[in-house]
Amino acid sequence: MSGGNRQTIALAILGGVFAVILVAGLAGSVARGKYIAIPIAFLVLAFTVTAIWVSIWFNQRRIQNLFRQSTPDKLIEHYHASLLRAQARKIPNADAASADLAALAASVYGQYDRARGELERANWGQASAVYRARRLDVLALIALLEDRDDTAAARLAHEARDMESTPTPLRDAVLIAVGEGDEASLKRAQRVAGRGAGALAALSAWTLSLYCRRNGQDSEAQRYQKIAKAAAPHLAALA
Repeated sequence: MSGGNRQTIALAILGGVFAVILVAGLAGSVARGKYIAIPIAFLVLAFTVTAIWVSIWFNQRRIQNLFRQSTPDKLIEHYHASLLRAQARKIPNADAASADLAALAASVYGQYDRARGELERANWGQASAVYRARRLDVLALIALLEDRDDTAAARLAHEARDMESTPTPLRDAVLIAVGEGDEASLKRAQRVAGRGAGALAALSAWTLSLYCRRNGQDSEAQRYQKIAKAAAPHLAALA
């Protein structure tokens, strides 16, 4: 999961918790006959929902702008800065999460040596199985894009799946690209591609274009290539 997605989910959870508290307080006010609280509560709820929506929109725009840069430098700087903030708050697996995202960004731009270097910044021996599996996902992507080695990419994706069975968008993309996508992974990739910005949206759209071309759906393949280009204009896979 990308940093942007985690922030979006966190905002949504925060909004949900706030809504529950607000509704509980409103129910208590109604039970005591204080109906004036009803319009005030709805105004506060509307303001909160609007604020969350605006925050999500700005976050998506920020990601779009970062992926429009000609190099991944600013993206990687952003992930390094996020690591420092996470370490200050003693968040578990912070170095693994940052390394995973930075390596993914470098891979998207075709900077594979840099991607491997970013992965080396983390202490994987102390990382959870989820993040060790994501490291293998990134290595599978590198094998796919740099070496054009479908066999190695599939092997690494299988190792990641054996380590952590929960599907990831990147693993889905790799497996679809090498011809091992099933109906469930295709549907997940379609949802991710529809997000419209970032590495995972671009890679999902690109791999769906490969699937469509293999199945004689040339117009759909072209449509997904355009989606991939819009999500990450410098995606190395499109070069």
